Amino acid sequence: MKFSTRQIHAGVDPDPVTGAILTPIHQTTTFVQPSVDEYMTTGYSYSRSGNPTVRAFERKIAALEGGADAAAFATGMAATTAVFTALLGAGAHVIVSDVAYGGTHRIATAVFPRFGVEFEFVDTADATNVARAIRSETRLVFTETPANPTLKL
Repeated sequence: MKFSTRQIHAGVDPDPVTGAILTPIHQTTTFVQPSVDEYMTTGYSYSRSGNPTVRAFERKIAALEGGADAAAFATGMAATTAVFTALLGAGAHVIVSDVAYGGTHRIATAVFPRFGVEFEFVDTADATNVARAIRSETRLVFTETPANPTLKL
């Protein structure tokens, strides 16, 4: 299947009730739950943690990228924080682009160091600089490209 065809059809299942091909925009914030004890068995409880529209988007991105799954976030900082929280712990070393977004710089210098995570800012445009900065404690090389707001690659 050509990429242009996959762009249209990837991650999309026709609605079983209406037959609609495109995913509708679900504007609800809450979903009916059988009981307090069974709220997670239905798949959705509150739109902030997921809804059918977001799930369709995640499935499409995963299919287009050839991945098993994908996770969508409301902001880049939410995604960055989720990655840092999931992958880093005390003693971890992270190499970060020296032109990182201001919010990334703030959490790298003011938040995560409190939990024993060390960030080293490097000119990641040159792979030699990255290679020199890697050490046994390095858990992540984090770049944002193009950089915001400089657009440096």
